[in-house]
Amino acid sequence: MKKILIITMIIAGLSSLSKGQDIYTSSGGEMIFQMSQADRGGNSLSTNLRWTVFLHFGQYVNFDFGKNFGLYTGLALRNVGFIMDENRPNGTGEGLQLEKHIYRTYNIGVPLAIKFGSLDNHLYFFGGAEYEWQFQFKHKYWPSGNGSRSNEKVKYTGWFTDEVRYFVPSVFVGVQFPAGINLQFKYYLQGMLNQNFKDSNGNKPYEDLNVQMFYISLSYRINNRQIKKKWDETFDAGYASR
Repeated sequence: MKKILIITMIIAGLSSLSKGQDIYTSSGGEMIFQMSQADRGGNSLSTNLRWTVFLHFGQYVNFDFGKNFGLYTGLALRNVGFIMDENRPNGTGEGLQLEKHIYRTYNIGVPLAIKFGSLDNHLYFFGGAEYEWQFQFKHKYWPSGNGSRSNEKVKYTGWFTDEVRYFVPSVFVGVQFPAGINLQFKYYLQGMLNQNFKDSNGNKPYEDLNVQMFYISLSYRINNRQIKKKWDETFDAGYASR
């Protein structure tokens, strides 16, 4: 609650500074190429690239303080997670077997970023920080696939579960290009899993599992004023041709 209050106060402060400035909204999605580093108890685990396009959507409020400097904040919905392979006991007491695990959450994030460059031409650099609320969790794994997605799959999903941290912080940097393309790098400052979580047997399955997540995303961010302008021009042209 304290973190949400701080974010609310920051946004309110931006609103008070915005008088006489250029304020507009923008919308966009992301194509995420997510990577991770993982270890359990200091022993490195194999991880894989995770590529997602669904469901990612952001709505942002931009505050331009002149032609070269501005800020933005907003709300963003995204699907993040990681893929790892781990040797686990095979249940017979006779050895280990390679299991593939996929963990993911749906998050709602509140970013706060500065941007500088040629704002009129939509060519600028940006950087900032974000808090994401992890509200929906899914864990899938293949206990007998020898590290592949074959044979039996076990799946668990949960809403507002203690298996993950409620909020995770991150930092990011990127560049916005004139055509609307946006390239960004994000680094999560904490892991998504709650290491203090206890299962129904009183065990802590994530206690010694350390995962560091980061990603590169490619998105298309649209200035909503431009959409309205093109819509009005199209409507006016169609009306005039009657």
